[in-house]
Amino acid sequence: MKSPVRKEFSKQLFKKYDELARAATKEHLKKERGYNTVDHHDKYAQDLIASKPDEWGIHLSDPFCVECEVKTVWSGAKFPYDTVQLPERKKKFFNKLTLFYIWNKELTHAITFWSEKVKHLTTVEVKNKYVKKGERFFQIPLSLTTIIKK
Repeated sequence: MKSPVRKEFSKQLFKKYDELARAATKEHLKKERGYNTVDHHDKYAQDLIASKPDEWGIHLSDPFCVECEVKTVWSGAKFPYDTVQLPERKKKFFNKLTLFYIWNKELTHAITFWSEKVKHLTTVEVKNKYVKKGERFFQIPLSLTTIIKK
């Protein structure tokens, strides 16, 4: 079986944006939703685990996972595309309830969506600046997403 075509991991992009995306996501989940977040203990799993404490500070709600990133081609408040492209390689995160946060490059706005709402979508091959041929993406209609402001 032919292995999937994927963008090569960029340590430089990871170092530049990973902590920023995590911090923005943690801040939004705490300030706007009241969720506590911790970094996931497995570096190959989703980025964060979120849970909401009850009035006594005990976490009684079911925790969920959070995956966050920065989309450097998005600037400003308005998302510039008709769909959100999620790399097929991230379907491994559909194994647990996951909330995705995709931040603009200024980290002022994010587009969010739940794994449960998009896991049924079919992937399509999309040419992009990193991989000219063969990489597959879920193309998520904006109607399945929410744009939030930090």
